[in-house]
Amino acid sequence: MNEIRFFPPDDSLTPYVNGYLFSSYTLDGTEKPFFTPKGTAALVINIEISESSYLEYPKPDVKFYFEKYAPYLFGQMSRLGKSHLDGQFAPFVIVFTPTGLYHFLDEPSNQMTDKAHKLEDLGYPELANKLKHLFATASHVENCIPELNRILSDYFNSKTLKNPAFDMAPVANEILLSNGLVSLDALIDRLKSNPRTFQIQFKNQVGLSPKLFCRITRFNSLLVALDQNPKADLLELALDFGYSDNPHLYKDFKQFVGMTPRQYLRLILNINSGVELELKRNPPKLRPS
Repeated sequence: MNEIRFFPPDDSLTPYVNGYLFSSYTLDGTEKPFFTPKGTAALVINIEISESSYLEYPKPDVKFYFEKYAPYLFGQMSRLGKSHLDGQFAPFVIVFTPTGLYHFLDEPSNQMTDKAHKLEDLGYPELANKLKHLFATASHVENCIPELNRILSDYFNSKTLKNPAFDMAPVANEILLSNGLVSLDALIDRLKSNPRTFQIQFKNQVGLSPKLFCRITRFNSLLVALDQNPKADLLELALDFGYSDNPHLYKDFKQFVGMTPRQYLRLILNINSGVELELKRNPPKLRPS
């Protein structure tokens, strides 16, 4: 089993970094799909990666190959991306807060939405070299954390603090805490903001429109609940997360992971054939409103 390990950042980094994730996979030479997380901006350093592994992004016919130890910056993702991997795959992921990328970049975060680039190519060679050297010379990932905290703290401290008219960090956090089920109109009224200004500020700071960020947050929350209880009645679960019916749910599945809910259950969660057969025999029925 591939265990994902989490490391919290230093307290000084919490406005910008949610934490660090690390996991090592052995794929035995067979290609399996890995999906780009939606709504998440991150710096990714591959501790292990085979030369034949690639990411299809932002279009299916574009193959994006990785270099070992080189940091890659992923903006906020909304489109479908599939990673085709074989052999060893061990990514170390620096996960930004919803507005962390805004403070990291020298431009609005929506300039990186649905894009992935080597950090060095984006004009950050000094930081890229520090991160590459850190992970290339460390004997264990755990040993990198204190120095990583220092490198990132120094980087953010060296930048001019951004003070937008409306700080969207509390708004984005409220959306996350509500699983995406919030009234945007109520948020705008509470901020006493012009709706157009709210839209522009949110997209600049978070990288996605408020409506799309809510959709992605709701979908991610549903996937977490489904991972915890893969035998749950899918439509009942979907209704709890604000989906109105099957077509509504299927639309998000197709857009965000490129497959139907049943395909996701079978291919990603590895639900056994017996459960799959029961799903076919007893399709969920829409709960009366």
